[in-house]
Amino acid sequence: MLPQKVLIIDDEHMIRLTTSILLKQKGIAVVSASSGQEGLDMAISEKPELILLDIMMPVMDGWEVFDKLRSSEATAAIPVIIFTAGDFIEAERIAGEKQVSGIIRKPFHVDDLLKMFDISSLEN
Repeated sequence: MLPQKVLIIDDEHMIRLTTSILLKQKGIAVVSASSGQEGLDMAISEKPELILLDIMMPVMDGWEVFDKLRSSEATAAIPVIIFTAGDFIEAERIAGEKQVSGIIRKPFHVDDLLKMFDISSLEN
């Protein structure tokens, strides 16, 4: 089942824009944030059903954002899919330790991203 609202947290404007367009074409409402702190604030105010989170961001990286999401009662249950263009093997290792909902490598194809939405944790 596709989420109704997704929050994209990524410092790269083109990633936010293209991902938003692709998801909106599938009927998904999208909100986006260009920094970790903005993303944390939007996760609380917008109440997305899913968060797409970039790992490599300035000031507050995606792992720190993820930890803060999990430590807040308001956002702890929101599934998070990590996406990265960096060291994918290391990202997979950390993602496994942190028990993220999914991980996808940038650049990605929209069908691969949509398959990630079918993960069991979204059914909670």
